[in-house]
Amino acid sequence: MLTRTYHSSVVGRSASIRRMRRRSMATRLYCRTNGCTSFLELQPETALAVCPVCGYTRQLD
Repeated sequence: MLTRTYHSSVVGRSASIRRMRRRSMATRLYCRTNGCTSFLELQPETALAVCPVCGYTRQLD
């Protein structure tokens, strides 16, 4: 069983990572598919953003 202090530190760390991810999304597009933790690569000639890991594509506005 996890101690309360260890559990609190794990929960705090994961919240911190989520916050950091949200802040970084303002400048870079983040792949939002389930389980994929990468950024999308922009392709200006086709107006698409593509994930190099899972292949998710997103139309740029």
